[in-house]
Amino acid sequence: MRTCTACVLHRSRGATTTARAYPPDHTPALCARHQQAAADPRHTAPLDIAGLPELTHAHHFHRRLARSPSFTTALTWAATITTRWYDHHQHLHTRWQARLARLTTTNPHTRKGPASPALTCRTLITYPETLTLAAALTRIPPHGLTHNDRSGFLHRLAGRLELTHLTPATHDSLWTRINTR
Repeated sequence: MRTCTACVLHRSRGATTTARAYPPDHTPALCARHQQAAADPRHTAPLDIAGLPELTHAHHFHRRLARSPSFTTALTWAATITTRWYDHHQHLHTRWQARLARLTTTNPHTRKGPASPALTCRTLITYPETLTLAAALTRIPPHGLTHNDRSGFLHRLAGRLELTHLTPATHDSLWTRINTR
């Protein structure tokens, strides 16, 4: 993906305007300093994320979480879960649609190209909730939760995600993870 143009110009002393970045899996390339992000290599320019402060907050949160050894596995689970929720319009659909609308309004170039912004910006759109979910999943023991612990976990997670309630179906990946034995 293209990296932050301001960082490249600064580090190369103006010699080039493009460079590539290879962010970790399930993570958008984000520059909190210059308010730019790269969501997908099909975009012709970095995305302006100044109108989406929640992405910058999530980026700082991610840097703290990444120190935990169990975080990588939890992030993989969380990305799988939020991707499914996003694709099936579950739980956070209204919030994500509003975030996508703000992003595409600020970055009209995302509407051009071989794929829709709903697809090419999905990782960026779901990023804050994916990290919140990953942080919660790091607290689940490898053998899953007991029946008594499940409702408390889901209630706390709903609060962190700013939802009134969270009741995943039995075929939901979140349900699978909290019931892993």
